[in-house]
Amino acid sequence: MSQIKFLDCTLRDGGYINQWKFGRETIRDMLNRFSKAGVDIVECGFLTEQPKSEDQSLFHSVEEINALLPENSDSLFVAMIAIGEKEMNPASLSNAVKGGLGGIRLTFHPEEIDKAFCYGEMIKQKGYKLFMQPVGTAGYSDEELIRLIKRINQLNPYAFYLVDTLGTMYGKLLLRQIILADNNLAEGIKLGYHSHNNLQMSFANAQKLLEYKTDRTLILDCSANGMGRGAGNLCTELILNYYNREYDSRYRVLPILETVDKYITAISLSNRWGYSCPYFLAAAQDCHPNYASYLMSKQTVSVSAVSELLDQIPPEKREQFDKHLIEHLYQKYQSHAVNDMEVIDRLRQKMDGRKILILAPGKSIVTCHDQVQSCIEEEKPLVISVNFVPHEYEYDLLFLTNDRRYEECAGEIDWSRTIATSNIRNLPENAVTVNYSALLNTSLYASDSASTMLLKLLVKCTVKEPVLLAGMDGFSDDPLSNYYAPDYAVSSYDIPLHTKNEEINVQLNKRAKELHLVFLTPSLYKIHSQKDED
Repeated sequence: MSQIKFLDCTLRDGGYINQWKFGRETIRDMLNRFSKAGVDIVECGFLTEQPKSEDQSLFHSVEEINALLPENSDSLFVAMIAIGEKEMNPASLSNAVKGGLGGIRLTFHPEEIDKAFCYGEMIKQKGYKLFMQPVGTAGYSDEELIRLIKRINQLNPYAFYLVDTLGTMYGKLLLRQIILADNNLAEGIKLGYHSHNNLQMSFANAQKLLEYKTDRTLILDCSANGMGRGAGNLCTELILNYYNREYDSRYRVLPILETVDKYITAISLSNRWGYSCPYFLAAAQDCHPNYASYLMSKQTVSVSAVSELLDQIPPEKREQFDKHLIEHLYQKYQSHAVNDMEVIDRLRQKMDGRKILILAPGKSIVTCHDQVQSCIEEEKPLVISVNFVPHEYEYDLLFLTNDRRYEECAGEIDWSRTIATSNIRNLPENAVTVNYSALLNTSLYASDSASTMLLKLLVKCTVKEPVLLAGMDGFSDDPLSNYYAPDYAVSSYDIPLHTKNEEINVQLNKRAKELHLVFLTPSLYKIHSQKDED
């Protein structure tokens, strides 16, 4: 068996889940527990020049990290500099000191390779062990990998990494690249492997590497509870326990489990990671996982539609996430123009002189049922339900905006009182439709927010009476609290919900200049008065 080292990257890769907001004392305690567990290499976080708070595992200097490290530890402590993302010019680093940060991991894309080698030289000169970690080596051809390794040999770093950024590697490809790297790397350079769990292969691939025989030291990355961006990583506790049972019981798993119990579990309750349908789709089509999660978070398209859209991404754009590209493809996929002038005219006549009550699918339509029902009975508004058929309320119109909700309630739809947007596929011939693209918002994460699209339609219908909003609650970090029914609760994946809330709030305030909007039930959104704006 090869000489094996394990590197825990919870505080760095796991930080994508919670914006690195572990808390200063939690960071200190986690570093201590990883050390007690006997983890060979512990990654403390990022070194970056970007703004940060004191409670994040983002550091502006080596001294900040050194102040948190346990004394008399046998672990090697490292940090990452990510060129183009979390970057710091190594020229600003202080020299390495005994008992302090001992290594720096440098990650880079192919177009950043010259800068990376320049940075690498400086890092070595400062006395740090250099880990060269190119992004997405799983996508390299044999020739590209050998060409890179030849330059790596000239630099002679502490370690060189194979990185399965998109989580696409099965065992055969992994072994091919391991053998290629092992046979071409200069003697003494350690060989690392960083996996992502999109295809649930992290643990299986780790076992294959443990069986691989070489005189070279191998380093396997892992994180507590697999905490990491997207599908997450190899679980530290799983691989250490496996190694103890199968090879040599030199690690203590209990401190890792205590870390999971004390800190990580709480984070997982409001922040999702791990294997999921979109991450599988992304890996299956060799795409950055954010493409799939971006589409799924919209909650508007089916899995088959997501797959079709991923297939449209140009090969050169697949490895790095381009949200403007995927939004463009999404809008193009959704667009289907119809002449809706007659429909809008009929709606205008139907709404003339009447208050409007919008029933959005937020939880408050259940918790505030009596209030909503009293409004319906006393004020006799025109009730418009958004993307669901209400069972507790009488309604006048159903406003339907996406395939996913259409599929969920198709058997209950009364088409004589339904208005559908033109992007929905396979509508019956008698369906009444309005132009989807004309109702979109000028917003990235809230472009097709159904309730705000309905408000744009009401503007087109020149509604003058008050528009009452029920169930338009806003998004909290707990998916189960965001909708009136558990079936509607889905993960936001990598979409920041606070940003989505902010963008919807902007759209609400735009519509408030044209409509008299009134919240009937509690909401995170706030409509600003003209006085506020002044």
